Amino acid sequence: MQLMLEPLWPWPLVVLAALALSALVTVAYLRQTQTLSPPRRRLLLALKLTSLAVVVFALFRPAILVSQQEKNTGQVLVLTDVSRSMNTADATGGRTRLQAALHDFDQHADHWAALAKQLAIRRFEFDRELRPWKEGRTAGDGDQTALGQALEDALREARQQSTAAILLQSDGAQRALPPHDGDPLLAARKLSELQIPVYAVGYGATALSSNTVDLAVRDLLVNSVVFEKKLVPLKVQLHAQGARGRKTQLRVLVEDRGSVPLGEAAPMMPAPLSQSARPVQEIAFRADQDIVPVDLSFVPNFAGELKIAVEALPIEGEMLTTNNRVETIITVRQGGLRVAYFDLPRPEQRMLRIVNTEEKIQLDYFDIRGGRFRSQTVITPEWFERGKYDVYLIGDVPADVFGPKLLEMLAERVREGAGFMMLGGLQNFSAGGYASTPVGDLLPVVLAPAGPSTTPSLQGQLVGPQPMVPTELGLKRFVMQLAPAEKNRARWETLAPLVGATRLVPKHELVEVWAQTRDGSPLLLAAEVGKARVVAFGGDTTYQWVLHGQGEEHQRFWRQMILWLARKEADAGQEVWVRVDPRNYAPGATVSLECGARDPLGRPLNGATFRIDVTGPDGKTVSPTPRETPGGAAADFTQTVLPGDYWVRVSATKNGQVLGLGAVTRFIVDQRDLELDQPNADYDLLRKIAEITGGQLLQSENLAGFLQRLANLEREDLSRVTVISLWDNPWVLLLFVGLLTAEWAFRRKWGLA
Repeated sequence: MQLMLEPLWPWPLVVLAALALSALVTVAYLRQTQTLSPPRRRLLLALKLTSLAVVVFALFRPAILVSQQEKNTGQVLVLTDVSRSMNTADATGGRTRLQAALHDFDQHADHWAALAKQLAIRRFEFDRELRPWKEGRTAGDGDQTALGQALEDALREARQQSTAAILLQSDGAQRALPPHDGDPLLAARKLSELQIPVYAVGYGATALSSNTVDLAVRDLLVNSVVFEKKLVPLKVQLHAQGARGRKTQLRVLVEDRGSVPLGEAAPMMPAPLSQSARPVQEIAFRADQDIVPVDLSFVPNFAGELKIAVEALPIEGEMLTTNNRVETIITVRQGGLRVAYFDLPRPEQRMLRIVNTEEKIQLDYFDIRGGRFRSQTVITPEWFERGKYDVYLIGDVPADVFGPKLLEMLAERVREGAGFMMLGGLQNFSAGGYASTPVGDLLPVVLAPAGPSTTPSLQGQLVGPQPMVPTELGLKRFVMQLAPAEKNRARWETLAPLVGATRLVPKHELVEVWAQTRDGSPLLLAAEVGKARVVAFGGDTTYQWVLHGQGEEHQRFWRQMILWLARKEADAGQEVWVRVDPRNYAPGATVSLECGARDPLGRPLNGATFRIDVTGPDGKTVSPTPRETPGGAAADFTQTVLPGDYWVRVSATKNGQVLGLGAVTRFIVDQRDLELDQPNADYDLLRKIAEITGGQLLQSENLAGFLQRLANLEREDLSRVTVISLWDNPWVLLLFVGLLTAEWAFRRKWGLA
């Protein structure tokens, strides 16, 4: 026991103040009480000085310290991973990882008992969170391994009581989704600040053993937009582990929507067999670890969004089968406008073919070989059969590649009403020998007679950057409408210039020049020839627009060009649209949703208000808040933990009026087994956690020594100090009030103010 003073001010100042007040009170009181008898004067002065003494006592703030020695009762936390990856049987003796962890704990019962005499042993299990150990557990059932979350939970437990160490039993792989995906290393740093070491024991192999049997279908490649009743090729890779000498069947599954309404999942059925399709293949594996590329195909029979899958039938001994199948969603469109496009393999054709994603356009591309392979190009007459295509596009292809017969067939199709366009290049127009062909008679430009050359030449070309400048007439034409009328010219001025162009001269005064270079050289010329519309375009580098972030303008220009050539510009239609790209996401990923509306000319409709609803596999609907974008609206959807189909519905209004019928699409969150897709152990992460906290990565055989060292550590007894305040209590206050009250009462009784 010890007396302690903590004066409010420095103690000399408190003493001087007390003496000064005492002297002042004494002198004042002797003067005020001269009329009283000496006993009464002494009583009042004693009461006043005693109350003053109570104040001085409080200013010194006295307290009594009471010290007691107590035993140091700390704790050890044992955290055991019970996720499903701990069921992998790759531990010593054929045990599962969890069985090995339980064996390590149970076989050292004596050491635990000895340690329990000094420290509390608190045992926990964890998967996506930490909880008390479940007695009798023999297998893991957790669907995630949240090491960061488990260590954060352990940190809360450690703050409640002195913690000597944490023993972590796990395969060390962090496999968690939001909100359980906390950083294990960040949690380890927090434990380090409290000087709580983590000793980790790892279980499992860092790679699958040769005894593990597993098939995995990966890397599904298929066009996102296809056409009904047309062959659709697919490519996948089939990964096999431990399957030497075995066989499996790989097959295409397609959604059978039947009468199933939008918003509901439909059954997946094997793709129907046909003469041209190959929806099934039998695969034989020649090695324990094998990767087999597989080509499959099928023919969709109906238009609309279609869910497809490629599935490998399980083989005996497979523990994990969720990776035997991959799914995606494709858009199957009706034939629409059919476009035949012939060109060399150059950047322009790659970007132009993006127009194939348009609902109303089906573009078939024929790759023309150049150079020494030119003679191997064989174009069959079926490309020019009556009614086969609505529009023909020819790029940098000489006339002799087609030959007289095919060019005559092409000219006949154009005279019957098919649209026709020739793009710029070094080996077409005059240089390509078209002046003397039936096609040359249809083009709206002057062609000089010249034989085709095997060596491309810049003769007749505009060299250098060539901005595409709309003419006053061109700004009024449907093809050239990239923005509302008041902003259209400005939008064209922002486009990247073309890299060179073919020099063109209009054939006659009826030919319309829609665009030109800055020095007035015609670039885009159009005319009507009988029933057909024809265009000559000197440019062949509109792909530059895409490279400069102007892909939307590129897409609109070519879409409107094809619609105009086919006399279908009135069919652009007003519509609300929604787009999700890509269609497949991992669990927990953020999905970007885009939507918008178009006016009757296919231009973006500004000022519309959008509502987006996303319905998940559990039937719950979430409405993310859309944000305005230049082309409409966009939103981010983050609630993607559940695997399955997510349906996106968009409605739009403008000035209180509903626009169209809305739009519906969907995306897939892939079925993934976080625990078993990649069950490999991660000892490196366990080592980092241990090192950050000042602990160690232990081998199972070192566990006994660790427990013994922990038990032998000397722990000083704790000194518990109790502070008893002598001034901060109600008794001091009551004494002070009582003394003042008594003094006041006596003064009143004896006639003093």
